Amino acid sequence: MSNEPCFIDLAHIHNSIFLIFRRMGEISLNTRYLSTNRGIIKILQIVAGFIICSLLCAQWYGGRSCFGEGRLGFCSGLNFVCVVINIVLFVLNFLNIGAWGLERIYSVVCTVLFLIASALIIWFIIEYNTSRSTLIASAALIVCQFFLFLWDVKILQGEASN
Repeated sequence: MSNEPCFIDLAHIHNSIFLIFRRMGEISLNTRYLSTNRGIIKILQIVAGFIICSLLCAQWYGGRSCFGEGRLGFCSGLNFVCVVINIVLFVLNFLNIGAWGLERIYSVVCTVLFLIASALIIWFIIEYNTSRSTLIASAALIVCQFFLFLWDVKILQGEASN
């Protein structure tokens, strides 16, 4: 343990606060975001997420419908968390606050997780030989979510145009 006193560098704090307020001054509505591929993808992800939530939680019996069985619970939980994060990211991008690094990691992780969720819900449908249209529609939309996140990853990595 050092006996040297800890001094707060006021110049460093001043510069940090200045940069934060300067960055906040750059916040503006980015209406062009709505017409880019990434903006359209984010809107589609949010809409599909709400539809998946309503389909998987159609018969709410104390939470058993959404989170009762492990495979359906994984799909429901993943979808719910991603809808909330997608709304936050949509607002941040609409306000011209870019977090490209964070979004790239988020999109890669969600791509893998939605691929797993697709396999789990298809496995559930096959195992129980269910022909419930809500589960089949949910499975189709979860596969669509996988492809939307994959497309977003391609754009963020520069492999597809925005």
